[in-house]
Amino acid sequence: MSDNADRADARIAAAVQSALNKVRDTPSLCGDGHCHFCEEAVPDARVFCNADCRDDYQKHQAGRRRAGY
Repeated sequence: MSDNADRADARIAAAVQSALNKVRDTPSLCGDGHCHFCEEAVPDARVFCNADCRDDYQKHQAGRRRAGY
């Protein structure tokens, strides 16, 4: 018979697995020579031109997820 600690452990494990699956399903961005937020030219290996564009992109994507896109 399981006790509260066993049930809590199972819930935590399920939450961690769910979060890992969500991260794995999130597509990663590839450097294509342009900032993914403002389209400014950047060196090939970079995805964003600066931290502000990265942060704005993440905020924009979070808003899209909340809206169901």
